[in-house]
Amino acid sequence: MTYPGYQHDLDYLEQFKDDGDENVQLIEPLLAFRLSRAYRRSDVLRAHLRIESAGRPRSEQERLYAGYKAGKPGFNLAANPDRIIGTRGGKTFRGSWHMAQGDAPDGVGYVYAVDLTHHWKLDWDDVHDLLRANGLHQTVPKEPWHHQATTIRGPFPGPFPDGLSGFQITTTEDELTPELEEKLEGLATWVFNGTTMILKRLDELEQQVAATKGDD
Repeated sequence: MTYPGYQHDLDYLEQFKDDGDENVQLIEPLLAFRLSRAYRRSDVLRAHLRIESAGRPRSEQERLYAGYKAGKPGFNLAANPDRIIGTRGGKTFRGSWHMAQGDAPDGVGYVYAVDLTHHWKLDWDDVHDLLRANGLHQTVPKEPWHHQATTIRGPFPGPFPDGLSGFQITTTEDELTPELEEKLEGLATWVFNGTTMILKRLDELEQQVAATKGDD
């Protein structure tokens, strides 16, 4: 599930680590390719966008979850490492997209998400435009820093490296992105609310007609 130049892209991303302890070497191939491509194509991203969080082994996810459940100081919301995210291509994804999934040759596995930061030097809308152009999307509604190249449904539309082997490409250009899904959900809510109001009004009119006939 790698491609020629994968390790080179991982090494290239090392320079964009925020604190220096972010484990970019666990980033899955498609995410590594698209993120490194985004950096190479944008002076703005290279100057100001940094990788705040990348990968963590299962043992670290277990530690974070235990600390969160115990209410220990300094521990924030963390996913249960045994939580099932979903299944794709016969593989079950667990815990967090930041947790190594045990699917890499090293036995530790790839991670499928990165958290990015610009330390208030950029506007997230501008960042999202640059990243979406490279097939990277915000996948958590209230976390503009969280980005992925693929989800449980498969890869997002975007560039693919030449020679990427063993990668199940299940998307087309017509597949929904998170932004389109959010818009469709809003449209569905609008249609539902509108239909409810119409039915309520029809019921009121029916009652008025019945009352009028009763007066006759």
